[in-house]
Amino acid sequence: MSNQDEMDALFGEIKAELGRARAKFPGDNVTLAALMEEVGELAKATFEEPRDRVRAEAVQVAVMACRMVLDGDNTYEPWRKSRGLDPLV
Repeated sequence: MSNQDEMDALFGEIKAELGRARAKFPGDNVTLAALMEEVGELAKATFEEPRDRVRAEAVQVAVMACRMVLDGDNTYEPWRKSRGLDPLV
């Protein structure tokens, strides 16, 4: 499999998982907290799990990072507004 094919497969997997995550947890979310939780699970898996589990956790981190970009996180809007920052959503 070429590097391009590997990237296409990975991005397809991320896109599919993103769709499942949005369906399972729609609406306002604590996206940053979920992203940080996934990063912690990836770190733990890196030291304790086989490669396929590390990969699965890395995909989850990518999915939550995409949700942060696409969906933002409403949790911090009052704080951001009080500092003159634009909304994340």
